[in-house]
Amino acid sequence: MDAIITAGGMCAPDDPLYQLTGVEKKALIPLVGKPMISWVVDAVWRSGLVEHIAVVGLKSGDVDFGEARVDYADPKSDIISNVLTGLDKLREINPLVKKILLVSSDIPLITPDIVRGFVAECGSQEADGYYAIVEEKTMEARFPGSKRTFVPFKGARYTGGDMLLLDINAAKANEELLRALSGSRKNYWNQARMLGLGFILRFIFRTMTVEEAAARARKQLAVNAQVVDTRYAEVGMDLDKPRHYELIKAVLEAREGQAV
Repeated sequence: MDAIITAGGMCAPDDPLYQLTGVEKKALIPLVGKPMISWVVDAVWRSGLVEHIAVVGLKSGDVDFGEARVDYADPKSDIISNVLTGLDKLREINPLVKKILLVSSDIPLITPDIVRGFVAECGSQEADGYYAIVEEKTMEARFPGSKRTFVPFKGARYTGGDMLLLDINAAKANEELLRALSGSRKNYWNQARMLGLGFILRFIFRTMTVEEAAARARKQLAVNAQVVDTRYAEVGMDLDKPRHYELIKAVLEAREGQAV
């Protein structure tokens, strides 16, 4: 298994995160003595599951990743293009690669145990892809008052995680679908429209469980993808706003203090 870590996000001058940190490249925001992406690379590499890591959006010399085996790819115009660029880089390095762990650089609270745990939650790994979701009660138990965005389904509300397990051949074969979903990934109504009127009505009236929604998506989109209701809230705790920065920084400081 190899890994892609996306690191192309930028903070504009009027972004509250830029005003707080003064850092333009989001992946390089400093957290407890090292750039945010270093926490992610360290967790993925020390999981013992990956042989190579492709970082998309940085270049050699931006960060010292120590012993981790890291290669670099230039960022493209959108997240899916970045992912596909990362896939091409890993195929260039390792033509036999089949499974890819896709991780965003802005979830610095993940650990090697969490990476191994998520992959274990994916089970047989026979599906084309596994997407992490975090139930609200899981997030709030770990991070009270997290103020994440949760999508309501029958019986529970969920937020998306920033860790996926992908079959590399399936990802390349479904590039058009990935681009369509990417364009709607912050707009749940657009995603619902792709799945039809029945889906929309059941979504509106909250009569559909997340498992039923996933099954409908598999059938309608003809992709064997699975959702993983992960027990690891850290997978969904991405650093998007100053309040997330303060929360994540405090957790890392406490963790490092315990390690001393």
